Amino acid sequence: MTAKVSLGCFSPKKICSVLAVISFSFFALHCASEALINFGGVSEKFYQDFFDAINLDEEFNLTAIYSGVLLYVSSFLLKQISLSCRGGDVRGWMLLSKVFLFLAFDEVFQVHELFVISDLRQYVHPSLASIWVVPYGILFVLFALKFVPFFLKLRRRVAMSALIAGGVYVTGAIAFEALNSWLVRTGQISRSGFYYELISGFEELFEMLGVIIFLYALLLELRSRFVQLEYNFTVK
Repeated sequence: MTAKVSLGCFSPKKICSVLAVISFSFFALHCASEALINFGGVSEKFYQDFFDAINLDEEFNLTAIYSGVLLYVSSFLLKQISLSCRGGDVRGWMLLSKVFLFLAFDEVFQVHELFVISDLRQYVHPSLASIWVVPYGILFVLFALKFVPFFLKLRRRVAMSALIAGGVYVTGAIAFEALNSWLVRTGQISRSGFYYELISGFEELFEMLGVIIFLYALLLELRSRFVQLEYNFTVK
């Protein structure tokens, strides 16, 4: 049995607006829970399961899975675009799809934390204390050099959305991470305090918004290629 699900009635703007509202809701819940813990005297143990589920700085919880799903959907849409291409563009779209698939896995399981080697912190600037921002930052520069010209060849609206998405995502993933590391290493905030968690919340919020803006660009590109977005699902 084959069922056709049409997404044509939902514009890219509507879809991404809903995703943005969900992201801001997670951010608000994260900040509220941390404020209750740090300033309201609320026992974290009493609400442990709920706080763990919405903590934007934790791995393999509700918010991490949500972020991972956003990245996976980006990977899926990139693959769909690659399948509609001919010539050299196929490799570019497919490479991006694989990158976002890795980022989805990384977001849920925190693979980048494997690069956090405590013994190296004494050799780097306090803002680089997380260590992983160094190899990931280098990779981002290399990918930017390759893909900025790639996106600039697309329609202006899609290209600008994709570039803005990249800027927003990196601001969260690297800039806020570096800020948090610097503030902790210089003793200005506590690793377990409210302000650390607040900055971590902004870090994850910017990452989610960056991916959502990129999804918007991909949906625009798909709509321009297929007119109406629809997929067929076969049920056996």
